[in-house]
Amino acid sequence: MLAAVRGLRAGLRPQLRPQLRRARGIATTAELATKTQPRLTQRTRLGAADTGSADSADSFDGDHQLTLEWPGATPKTVLIVKKDNDKRADSALVSICRWMRRQYPQINVVLEPAVFAQMRGTLDFVRTVAASQAGRAEYARVVDFVVTLGGDGTFLHVASLFDEEVPPVVPFSMGTLGFLLPFDVADFPARLQSIIEGASTVLPRTRLAYSRRSADGSSSSSSADTRLRHITNEASIHRGTYPHLTTIECFLNGHLLTTSVGDGIIVATPTGSTAYALSAGGPIVHPLVSSMLVAPVCPRSLSFRPLMLPPDAVVRLQVHRLSRGRAAAFVDGRDCGELRQGECIEIRRSPFPLLCVNRENLAAGWAHDINQLLQFNRSFAHPHEAPFGEADPDFNTTGSGSAGS
Repeated sequence: MLAAVRGLRAGLRPQLRPQLRRARGIATTAELATKTQPRLTQRTRLGAADTGSADSADSFDGDHQLTLEWPGATPKTVLIVKKDNDKRADSALVSICRWMRRQYPQINVVLEPAVFAQMRGTLDFVRTVAASQAGRAEYARVVDFVVTLGGDGTFLHVASLFDEEVPPVVPFSMGTLGFLLPFDVADFPARLQSIIEGASTVLPRTRLAYSRRSADGSSSSSSADTRLRHITNEASIHRGTYPHLTTIECFLNGHLLTTSVGDGIIVATPTGSTAYALSAGGPIVHPLVSSMLVAPVCPRSLSFRPLMLPPDAVVRLQVHRLSRGRAAAFVDGRDCGELRQGECIEIRRSPFPLLCVNRENLAAGWAHDINQLLQFNRSFAHPHEAPFGEADPDFNTTGSGSAGS
């Protein structure tokens, strides 16, 4: 009897094992090929026929944006990143993944581990990074382009997934404001087809590089994370929860620029000019103006005004040795640890801009966004007035401006 049972088990084992492997296995990126390197070329100068305007100034877009192509191949892998705990983003993710499966079955779809675990029962063809793999290195090895479903915070999160070069990003607006996100998710088939077939316009957004230094100028060892960070929005030194104002020395290319007593100092990119720096009184900077901004946070002075510096500037923010209070360093809102007296952060232009798939006509889109999303120069006393008069295309005749998207 026992021999018969053993024989039955032996006969079933070859059939059951593959089924168990499929049920328990996780499809990872380990066996995927290395990504296809895109080719970026300068766009042809736009003319009046392309922009619908006789003003040759519209050709500025064409001089500075890039065209993305995939030479001799198509992209192999897309990473889709979504906003957390958002049902609309969940639904959009499922729709895009299934559309990709139907239209481009040769392209692998990769999700972050937490999203993969959430969607595993719904999307059985997606992949993720294995727990045993270094996430940033593996993303950099296989991901050809990234799709974001969320707000500006989701967009910034993508940049944090890569140590250096970030693949081209296709951002769909599903957040609260979405100033950095030019596309409506309802248009995803046309937008994704455009990038996959190599017909997209790319905006290279300037990023900054951040490093931390100890009082003697060497790499700081007081922080567990000493790797070089790349900044999409801003880096800042802030007194945080400390009760005393902090004294910060600001150096420009090795020369003392000023000493500030206050809550802190921000160094921002043009992209970050509409974020924390804007709240601190800084200017709005067009994304094609390669530069960096320095803005004080609540200084004990009426004459410390925000500055815009050339892109090759090197800014060092150092906590003064006699400062009563300590400070903390932040990069794109992430806490990078405490800075003691004498320690500093050094900020310079990053060699890795953030490549964002963008509208064909950047100038028109940017003007629309600052007016509709940021309510630029909108009067408090007369909110019903169109900023461009009756000819404003975004103003309706019922006496109220159109809502921002």
